[in-house]
Amino acid sequence: MFAGTYEAWGHDMITGAKTLRFTLLGPLRAWRGPQELELGSRQQRTLLALLLVRQGRPAPVDALVADIWGDRPPARAVGSLRTYVSRLRKELEIPDGAGGGPRVLVSEHGAYALRVPAEAVDLGLFGRDVAAADLARAARRPEEARTLLRTALALWGDEPLAGLGGPGVEAERSRLEGQRLAALETRLALDVELGEHIAVLGELRALAERHPLRERLSSLLMRAYVLSGQGGEALAVHERTRRLLAAEFGIDPGHEMAAIAEGITSGGTAGVTAGGGSAGDPAHEVPRDAPTAGTARTGLPVRAGLPGQGGPVGQGRGGPAGPEPVPDGLRRPAQIPRDLADFTGRDEALAQLTDELTGAAGREPAGARPAPVVVVSGSTGVGKSALAVHAAHRVRGHFPDGQLYADLRAPDGGAVHPAVVLESFLRALRGSDRPVPERQTDRAALYRSELAEARVLVVLDNVADPAAVDALLPGGPGCAALITTTARFSGLAGARHTHLGALSRAEALSWLRTAIGAERVAAEPEACLELADRCGGLPLALRIVAMRLATRPSWAVASVVAALRGPQRLTALGIADLSVHEAFRREYGRLPAALRPVFARVALLREPDGQFGPTAVALALGVPSGEARALCEELVDRSWLESARPGRYHVHGLLREFAVSVQRDGPGPRSDGERPAAVLFAPDGADPSLGSRSLRRPRGTGEGLAS
Repeated sequence: MFAGTYEAWGHDMITGAKTLRFTLLGPLRAWRGPQELELGSRQQRTLLALLLVRQGRPAPVDALVADIWGDRPPARAVGSLRTYVSRLRKELEIPDGAGGGPRVLVSEHGAYALRVPAEAVDLGLFGRDVAAADLARAARRPEEARTLLRTALALWGDEPLAGLGGPGVEAERSRLEGQRLAALETRLALDVELGEHIAVLGELRALAERHPLRERLSSLLMRAYVLSGQGGEALAVHERTRRLLAAEFGIDPGHEMAAIAEGITSGGTAGVTAGGGSAGDPAHEVPRDAPTAGTARTGLPVRAGLPGQGGPVGQGRGGPAGPEPVPDGLRRPAQIPRDLADFTGRDEALAQLTDELTGAAGREPAGARPAPVVVVSGSTGVGKSALAVHAAHRVRGHFPDGQLYADLRAPDGGAVHPAVVLESFLRALRGSDRPVPERQTDRAALYRSELAEARVLVVLDNVADPAAVDALLPGGPGCAALITTTARFSGLAGARHTHLGALSRAEALSWLRTAIGAERVAAEPEACLELADRCGGLPLALRIVAMRLATRPSWAVASVVAALRGPQRLTALGIADLSVHEAFRREYGRLPAALRPVFARVALLREPDGQFGPTAVALALGVPSGEARALCEELVDRSWLESARPGRYHVHGLLREFAVSVQRDGPGPRSDGERPAAVLFAPDGADPSLGSRSLRRPRGTGEGLAS
């Protein structure tokens, strides 16, 4: 039942003439105090919804036009948008009598933003309660966590943003549904843990049927069946999932499902107890990902480590179940996910990481210098996690007191809270029978005290913000930290940096020999060379193609290459729910709103040498050269552009093709000289004062894109 109305917020409401409240998790509605507001036409309501889901972040005008009207906006789209803004302001703003400007729906630098507290929107209340549930789980208070999640889920209607449409709404609706499903999975896991497995069987069955590739749901359903005395049904779930995963990805179910099935066939219920589920884990569970070349996700990240078992936050299949007990009473967690069997290449980067982590690159031995912090950065799909995991396994002997691992990206794409990770780490190091402080600052102090005299490696995967990891960095001189991120953390003091680019041709071919067999590569050497080139040396793209070929041994490599020659190369680089385009799209959504249209434009620039300079960017964006250079450098810092030397930039071929799709499916053409699907050329010595008219297409470019 939808409880996301003004009245349902009860004691959270602060009544008064100036109080605004909104709902998004069902139909869009708004109130000022007890009075519901008239929000206008469907498109005007769509605009309000798009601003609300950004939770205060500015939305550029061209992005809003694209989100509302798609690739065929009306001629006066911007004018219509301004009219909608004006009408919404009449409803939302309260004149202060001082002649000041808008305070709720504000405009800044060609963008609009809605300034309301997070708790004034049901989406904000949902996020608040889910975060509080995470902390309650970390503190081993499952009943409190379940109550919080039930409160959060009660805010939902049948469909978020109901009654609204447009490309932007559809994308946001999908994202919100993903957040809802993740919270629902956690609540169901808590139900099973707290002994209500029979009551939730029907709900689990329906969800598992709708989402057959979410192994977490299948594992929960198996657990509920076993606890209900229906072992045969649990085995049937395992078999269905096994067949589906084998057909789609060529892999088997993960450790948790296998352990439950083995317990049933051996005549017991090994690993299945009402209180032994993953719901109490001190971290977000991570849904299963298909394997990706150059990533650590070949195994199934089924669940975070159970308190007292030392399992890592987001550990993949194959990691140990718990830390090694030792006679002195200390615990030695070994949480690094399973290494990739087909890891190849990256020799120089691997040697650098090994030296930095072990102290071989310095003049002081480990223990006589501050704990090294090593950051591996690179664009989406480039293989940062795989390299980090491989390096961690190589140096684990230098850290005999243990290795800790946490994936800081939650299933919904958000960030795992540092307090949750600290809870997991402290229980891995100290055991579940010892208390953990409630406050994050106290947890961080205890964590560093535990590691002060230890030699432990800490791996922090998929970090979005350097400020979020400060509490997780070890202080002991015998420790080391290894971080993966898409951003170049220039603000992380004392860190050493390794930036990954695409694989070389030789590295890509070497990996293909391991992935699909040396015989197939030898039989079609030219096709394999072209395959490496068409994938742009991107490990994610190579992995997707290799998965397809591995499950279709009769296919010729050349037949796959042919599908990659057309204009829909990104579409072809996908299998099941694994997709290069979707990976780019998710990361693109994490870019600051003001940078997204900048990348979408500058990625189409290319001068005769395949690169471009700030002058071309200034011409394309209509900004001064200094500002153009600053924007490019920020995109370099976020791994969306590469720069081999000062003032020269280039874009990976697949990212350029993604930019074409953004321009095609997003903002419409601006003028005859700026069609979105074209690669633009500007002579680097052109005069910026000439404006975008000096941009032109190089002869022979047409609409195609080279890698």
